[in-house]
Amino acid sequence: MSYLNYDLDSMFKPRAVAIIGVSPKENRATLAYRNLQELGYEGEIYFVNPKYESVHGKPCYPTVDDIPGSIQSIYISIPGDHVLPTLEAAKRKGASSAVVISSGFGEGGGAGQDKAEELARFSEENNFAVCGPNCLGLINASHRFSSYGFFFPDGFQRGNVGGVFQSGGLMHAIAGELSQRGVGLSSIVSSGNETVVNSSHYLEYLANDPNTDVIIGFLEGIKDPERFVKAAEAAYRNRKPIIVFKVGKSEKAAESAVAHTGSMTGSDQVIDTLLKQKGIIRVDDIDELIETTVLFSNKKFMNGPNLAITTTSGGEAGMYADIGEDLGIQFAEFSDATKSRLKEVLPEFGSMGNPLDTTGNAALDKDLYSSCISILAEDNQVNMIAVSQMDINESSLKHNKATQVIVESLEENSQKYDKPMICFTPNAGGADKSVCSKLSAIGVPLLIGGRSALTAINNLSWYSQLIREDNLLKESREYNKKTITPLPDKRVLTERESQELLKSYGVPIAEKQLATSGREAVDYANAIGYPVVMKVESSDVPHKSDAGGVKLNLKNSEEVMQAFEAIMTSVQAKHPNAAISGVAVEEMVQDGVEALIGVKNDPLFGPALVIGTGGVLVELLQDYATRIAPIDREDALTMIQETKLNKMLSGYRGRPKGDVEALADTLVKISQLALDYSDQIEEIDINPLLVLPENKGCRAVDGLVVLKEKAADNIKV
Repeated sequence: MSYLNYDLDSMFKPRAVAIIGVSPKENRATLAYRNLQELGYEGEIYFVNPKYESVHGKPCYPTVDDIPGSIQSIYISIPGDHVLPTLEAAKRKGASSAVVISSGFGEGGGAGQDKAEELARFSEENNFAVCGPNCLGLINASHRFSSYGFFFPDGFQRGNVGGVFQSGGLMHAIAGELSQRGVGLSSIVSSGNETVVNSSHYLEYLANDPNTDVIIGFLEGIKDPERFVKAAEAAYRNRKPIIVFKVGKSEKAAESAVAHTGSMTGSDQVIDTLLKQKGIIRVDDIDELIETTVLFSNKKFMNGPNLAITTTSGGEAGMYADIGEDLGIQFAEFSDATKSRLKEVLPEFGSMGNPLDTTGNAALDKDLYSSCISILAEDNQVNMIAVSQMDINESSLKHNKATQVIVESLEENSQKYDKPMICFTPNAGGADKSVCSKLSAIGVPLLIGGRSALTAINNLSWYSQLIREDNLLKESREYNKKTITPLPDKRVLTERESQELLKSYGVPIAEKQLATSGREAVDYANAIGYPVVMKVESSDVPHKSDAGGVKLNLKNSEEVMQAFEAIMTSVQAKHPNAAISGVAVEEMVQDGVEALIGVKNDPLFGPALVIGTGGVLVELLQDYATRIAPIDREDALTMIQETKLNKMLSGYRGRPKGDVEALADTLVKISQLALDYSDQIEEIDINPLLVLPENKGCRAVDGLVVLKEKAADNIKV
């Protein structure tokens, strides 16, 4: 696969285009022509089909070479065997891009993989951009161009939302629904097989497109992770939110991970972490994608997290309160002045809470309801207003007094105040196009369904906070690779080997010695000082506790001698084929909080760091935060705050405060280690890392390093 910087302008806004395969029938190529007509494309259009001299009142040329003028792009809807020669001819006529609808290029691992390789080779050698194969094509409404061989979505209109879709069918459905909701589109593309140009290219293009304010996507996979990250960073710099439905959360591979960390940081978890780090909103279904897009297309962000909801029903108010708590919505606390003003205008049986039940009576009085919205808008604690109304359709606009009052009140206040305001329904269902258009015209999005609407608002609040804090972008964070030393030629390092590697990066470890007999273990214990810990050392026993290979708090030589025999007996019984080097004797570090630091090297995005509550119940507790390396100290402190460790290290229940600064420094050191050895190390698992009281540091008392299989066979320096 090529990672060239293709000329996508020639694909999205060519001055002249050739359509291959057009005929008198309404086939895909003819639909592509009809769509150009509908958009009002003003460039040159050339037809190619050797069967006809003219089609649809235009000349039709036998081959691309016979076209009288030059072209910038080409639309191909012919059998796959003829695609490459057609592209070669298009190149001779000046084209640098193509949309290939044709299939037969190894889709799903089927026949045609050789043609896909030839297509990729041609594109790379000629810097020729290809959309597809096996796609629907693209629409650039901003420049009245399309290379799209399917029916336009109903109500399609030009606007500020761009999209990339790895499913043509879903693209058509989503674009149609957004169009019905009054949301216009700038450019959308069905990427197909992504043999040449992939979704990351398109995201990068839209991130820098002046006609696009919001970017949406349906993604099954990410082929070009480095470009994907750059696209996300460009979008954030340009304040263009990216809203993505990324499928593929199932991760069976995590079940067989060797280290604890592997079970927690499967590839989808890593992708989820990366998306959050880069400010990308990940949605869980199509409904959430649509509602979030409708809301974001309004181009209004929140100046704070506090939401106010108005309803005409106490039942709705309670329902929204429950949904909001479930989602983590932050409801505004009305000021005393706001409460006093509301009491003056609302009926006595109305509620002064938030969500605010204005009662059905208020919805019959436009001046009263408008006053409620105005009062909320003037409260500095309120950052957004969401108005709920069940009957919101064309008929109710004409005949339902409450609907008329609410829409007129929103219209009046949306012009007076800069705070985001929306209207939403408590129930899901089809949105009325006429109502959507009316509200959209006054800058008030209409969202459908209580939970979907509040989820979209939560997404807006999260993204708005990123913009307010403006500390997301760290692509300039420096990372300097150190000169590294060879690692042992094996799949799993022993605990001592793992800890020596950690120690070389400044990670404090417990003092220890390896004993091969009970007498030797006693001598080492006497030298280290009691109490001590004893652990089996074997690359074949990664989880020592489960095998009876760990004994704690040994206070004298007799206990040490007994522990040595017990460990050897238990491990040999449970792992009869394990190669055992001996038993490590180490100081027992006390008075610390057990933490976990881990690394999982993701094949797409590199080392993912994990920090959380440590100990034997790590999988059960599932308390952790993740980031993609590299991280800095600020990142590390934020990660700690996202876990229960933060509370445990803050003097919980009379315990001394933990050394959070030392824990953060250790996490940064592990980030450096993971990147330095990213070609060799698959996983790192430090569990537990004991965090000692303030100013006393922390200590890695256990460690596991798993090498990549190829690295274990061919260690690099």
